[in-house]
Amino acid sequence: MVRAVHEARQGVTIRDVARAANVSISTVSHVLSGKRPTSGQTRQRVEDVIARLGYRPNRVAQSLVWRRPFALGLIIPDITNPYFPAFALGAEDRVRQGGYTLVLGNSEYDPAREVSYLELVRSQQLAGAIYCLGDELSPILPELKRAVEEGFAVVMVHSPMPSVPTVCADNRQGGRLAAQHLLDLGHQQIGIVSALPLDEGMADREAGFLDLLRESGMAVDRSAVPTMYGNHQIEGGRQAALELLAEAPGLTAVFVLNDLMALGALEAARSLGRFVPSDVSIVGFDDIPFAALANPPLTTVGQPIRQLGEQAADLLLRVIEEGELPTLEVTEQPNVQLPNRLIVRESTAAPRA
Repeated sequence: MVRAVHEARQGVTIRDVARAANVSISTVSHVLSGKRPTSGQTRQRVEDVIARLGYRPNRVAQSLVWRRPFALGLIIPDITNPYFPAFALGAEDRVRQGGYTLVLGNSEYDPAREVSYLELVRSQQLAGAIYCLGDELSPILPELKRAVEEGFAVVMVHSPMPSVPTVCADNRQGGRLAAQHLLDLGHQQIGIVSALPLDEGMADREAGFLDLLRESGMAVDRSAVPTMYGNHQIEGGRQAALELLAEAPGLTAVFVLNDLMALGALEAARSLGRFVPSDVSIVGFDDIPFAALANPPLTTVGQPIRQLGEQAADLLLRVIEEGELPTLEVTEQPNVQLPNRLIVRESTAAPRA
């Protein structure tokens, strides 16, 4: 067993231990976790180096040394949204490869639940957590920042903060892709279906969309590009699209900021006797599995959902195992941003002459 170390040397990482013991980083990780067999001599050499260097990057490493059971958390706002199972599959693959277990927490957009999972991290029942917040104004944001400053391992998804490691898709770029597609088809009367609570990723999608319309010379105030708000779900998208098309019946295209709501918008158009895409084109965002099965198949901005989950898990494991914690320099934060791609299917076409 590694001897307890009261005063850890500053800046010692798992790489330093691996180099000094002449083994790989993964071998050091296996010795710490005790989850994979390591030869007696190698284990003793690694443990001696750990004790000599005083390697203890954070509270999680302490837990590993004493071989306490631990897991990593994935906190999502809505388990019924098909986006998140795809994300979780990517995250779990990488977490298991690292010798950890992934625990799923469903917050249902409830800040109190989000806080309760953070308390599991603080109490070291979870070694760290990936947070997918449902609201950019969530009261947990200051708590997450404080937890990171205290040395706890937290990664955020979709809602970047300067002092917290973050993984996200380039939502502004995705919004621009949707706008360019509709403009290329010849649409000028365009509306938006957004959602409340409004997370930062969704706000960026709308901002990128409006930026490109503005650059094309279009007016982008609320009268020129009307917006209605749903609740992230199919029914919320249906209701918002009904209101939008009733308020602005001359619209020839609608950008819906996630695919679930876009499925509802397709149903709203049908119930109003408007054919998609000949009467109105609809573009979604995410490329959930149901998007290709819709009637008609949904044109959407596809996020690399599974890859986002993989990258979030990789970043969390890096923070935990290498002691790579945020510094005061924003430019030094470990952040990952991935591009989106436009997937053209049958829900968009040129407007009628």
